[in-house]
Amino acid sequence: MRVEILEPSGCCQGVNNAISLALKARSEHKDKNVYILGMLVHNETVINELTKHHIETIIAPTLFDALNKVNDGVVIFTAHGHDEKLNALAIKKGLIVYDSTCAFVKVNHHHIQNAIKDNHQVIFIGKKNHPETDASLAISPEVILFDIKDGLDYKKIIDQEPVIVCQTTLSIYEVKDIQEDIFKHFPKAKALKSVCNATYERQKALNNISSSCDLILIVGSNNSSNTSKLYEISKKLYKNKEIRQIKTVKDLFDSNLDKYHYITIVGGASTPKNVLEEIKEYLLTK
Repeated sequence: MRVEILEPSGCCQGVNNAISLALKARSEHKDKNVYILGMLVHNETVINELTKHHIETIIAPTLFDALNKVNDGVVIFTAHGHDEKLNALAIKKGLIVYDSTCAFVKVNHHHIQNAIKDNHQVIFIGKKNHPETDASLAISPEVILFDIKDGLDYKKIIDQEPVIVCQTTLSIYEVKDIQEDIFKHFPKAKALKSVCNATYERQKALNNISSSCDLILIVGSNNSSNTSKLYEISKKLYKNKEIRQIKTVKDLFDSNLDKYHYITIVGGASTPKNVLEEIKEYLLTK
């Protein structure tokens, strides 16, 4: 059996930075409780590793609900961004604050803020209730969601030159189609490059999978947007290949792999490299 890991692989810089910041917070405050408000990154392996370092992840309906559960110690805001009102609330409660917001998310927020200052509405293409989407919508009421499933009520847009920004982890092909639809309604709309480099590079790399490959394994958590998009794009590109999305090597233990001769492993931007290597090593024993 031939097994390869598609490059690029491993956690992106934003994910690595978030993990490093969480561990730094733990190291700098050994005598305090350390909490992450929501999933630091959308990967269960990463969250489990942080738990081993006594860093607790708080899951709640909203980040405000999560913050209400914390009365002392350190809070860490996730890589996806957050409503800035949470900063003031955390400080008011006397908490120590660490912010691991991804640099690409911050750039998008900067673009949104500039557009609002220039009196433009912003059309944000994203997944409803995703934390990155919620953080972007919280910037201003003039940020209007184009939900990737439900679309947009164009009557909400009164600006003839709206600025288009999108969630950093979406499919570049999906975004292109949505942008073209927006341009039909608003030819003067301005679309900004918003999909992050790590997401873009992994999606483009899917075109490099060998024609001899007979199984593609997309590795990452189910709630990882960038991982889900890799799966969706692969299904469209390779209709004649078998494609599975798995979390870890354990998802293969009950599988009959004897019929496969060439397997390509594709990791999401929040999937650690050691998870991919473990899968590869297991497959090579089959």
